[in-house]
Amino acid sequence: MERLYKAVFCLPVVAIHCSVHAQQGDRPVEIQRVEIKGPGAVEQRRNDAVGRIVVGRDDLDRFGDTTLSGVLKRQPGLSVSGNEVRMRGLGAGYTQILINGQPAPGNFSIDSIPPDLIERIEILRSAAADTMSQSIAGSVNIVLRKKVSGPPRRTAKVSVEHLQERSNPAGTVQWSGRRDKTSYSVVATVSRSQVHNEPYADERSVDADGLALRRFYQPVDIDQRRASLTPRVDTTLANGDKLSWQGIFNNTRTYAAGESRETTFVGDPTASPEAHWRNVFKAWLAKSDLSWDHRFANAGRLTLTAGVDVSDRDGGFQYHGIDSDGIPWLDRVVVEGFRERRATTTGKYLAPLVANHDMAFGWDAAVTRRSESRLQQDSEPQTPPYYTLDQGYTATVGRLALYAQDEWTLGERLQAYLGLRWEGLNTHTTGTEFAGTSTQSRVLSPIAQVVWKLPGRERDQLRAALSRTYKAPQPIDLVPRRYPTNNDNGATNPDMQGNPGLRPELAWGLDVAYESYFSRDGVVSISGYARRIHDVVLRELWVENGKWISAPINDGQAEVRGIEFDARVPVAAPRPGWPGTDVHVNFGRNWSRVDNLQGPDNRLAAQAPVTANVGADLNFKAGITAGVNLHVVGGNVARLTSALTTRTAILRELDTYVAWPAWGGQWRFSASDLLHQTRRDVQIYDDGGTVNERRTYMPRQAVVRLQYEAPF
Repeated sequence: MERLYKAVFCLPVVAIHCSVHAQQGDRPVEIQRVEIKGPGAVEQRRNDAVGRIVVGRDDLDRFGDTTLSGVLKRQPGLSVSGNEVRMRGLGAGYTQILINGQPAPGNFSIDSIPPDLIERIEILRSAAADTMSQSIAGSVNIVLRKKVSGPPRRTAKVSVEHLQERSNPAGTVQWSGRRDKTSYSVVATVSRSQVHNEPYADERSVDADGLALRRFYQPVDIDQRRASLTPRVDTTLANGDKLSWQGIFNNTRTYAAGESRETTFVGDPTASPEAHWRNVFKAWLAKSDLSWDHRFANAGRLTLTAGVDVSDRDGGFQYHGIDSDGIPWLDRVVVEGFRERRATTTGKYLAPLVANHDMAFGWDAAVTRRSESRLQQDSEPQTPPYYTLDQGYTATVGRLALYAQDEWTLGERLQAYLGLRWEGLNTHTTGTEFAGTSTQSRVLSPIAQVVWKLPGRERDQLRAALSRTYKAPQPIDLVPRRYPTNNDNGATNPDMQGNPGLRPELAWGLDVAYESYFSRDGVVSISGYARRIHDVVLRELWVENGKWISAPINDGQAEVRGIEFDARVPVAAPRPGWPGTDVHVNFGRNWSRVDNLQGPDNRLAAQAPVTANVGADLNFKAGITAGVNLHVVGGNVARLTSALTTRTAILRELDTYVAWPAWGGQWRFSASDLLHQTRRDVQIYDDGGTVNERRTYMPRQAVVRLQYEAPF
């Protein structure tokens, strides 16, 4: 297997999705749109054997979002918590994030890729053999911009958003063209995001020392600057073969500064009732993929791809603690960084056997090397360090997958998909404070899906899928190094560390759905799912040398199930001159249970019980459009350990936009989070003797944005 890991690397085929955008005239009343209509997103979903939901450029542009999280939260079955995408309410790695069909780099943030760099997003609720099976909840595949058909095109987009008396500019340039048999495109973006937050936390603790009541005010200012570039070149060789290269380059600089001011109402204050801190981070992401496509005379098709990813982050953290007498007592300086290098190779041979019967065979291999370092020095002000902690680790992960899949149209009404994927993982980790550890895992994932069109109702169909998926531990979770808290260590604010003995979580899953399609873009879907997870990972919490510590452990089994409703209904204008309307509604109800967690509310990964979106888009004459969307994530109560419970309040976000052509381009005004609801989270530890309760509040503000896009 080691030789196979180090063979010549090639990247998976990425389907070409071409879109032709109409050019608008200078006068709104005379604008004409010329569109070449291919299969729309709804039609692709209907005819796809695995039922993927496609989010195209129209949906990506609609609300003028400058972050990908803003786009994803409105999609069926998805929600976003921080920078974590959750399908079916599940985070913590149960949702797989892919970029062009490959796993996203370590420490990847979904908001590090602006929506302007993306061609489309694919949402897969069930597994497919030619993609990774680390998708217990499902997969989100981010497909980067591709070549644009038609004449050369150059467009520029500028925007400015206003939040809390701060203005954040952003700009995008897209340039595409063709020369002989070679087409090219470049998309470049720059942006700045300034945010001022004023979170605060209330803490109540009861232990052998008595009662303590405290409030922590924690204002923070964040300034993030980002530049991104996605070039692509496609060429057709003399023999008809196609060669494609695509890259993504992203540079992010983040500056953050904050303070903590503690008010103690009852009991003793913490070690640092007043503190000031500052963060400075620089992050790089570079991804380069080369793909070769060859068609044989027998209609077979071979696609080979190779890729290299480089992901770096360097930064520093400074913490200045002041005691209850107003005397500075602690200066903590942390210098840390990580490096990740990955080489990937994939190959896929598609062999049409007979009419409407396609077989595919392939491999998917990668070698990833990740190293992380952290140097912490504690000192009293203006004195040499009295404590130094120098930690580091290196993890090498080798992955090899072999798969076969069969898509077979058995008749006018029956379509079947059968797949088998074998995947092996070898992980070796070494560090400065622990002996090297190695883990191996082998997962065989059978997949079966069927689509049956109902007799006499060919636009109504039933789907069913049975698959085996898994979730592998992240390298950072395997390292037994400690991530200490700076102040107020406790059961609800513990130090974190990894566990080198973690095993993958394995799951059998069943998905069923009824879908009804009408008109070109209308669909109503009702679906259900169930998962049975083995070796589920929970958090273990304990006290060591007076410090609370939390680490992941494998602990038994869990069940996940739910129902989902998704509808897109185009409504014609009731009267001449009135706008047409596109109504969209999606709703998900999720349940889960962990066998080895006693007591009520033992949800897996703090699963959101409800996700919902309700919205409408109005299409006026002269190219004017407007829309509104209400996004809701239900509050939950989740038991993390036998004594630790977390509570999250219901979340409501209201967004709206209006777009119109003027001055030779397209204008868009949008407003997000109009309800600016304060977000509330609660953690309660109660073991019968010690009680620690921490309530965190994050006030929110509405964001308004003005955007202009035009050719140049």
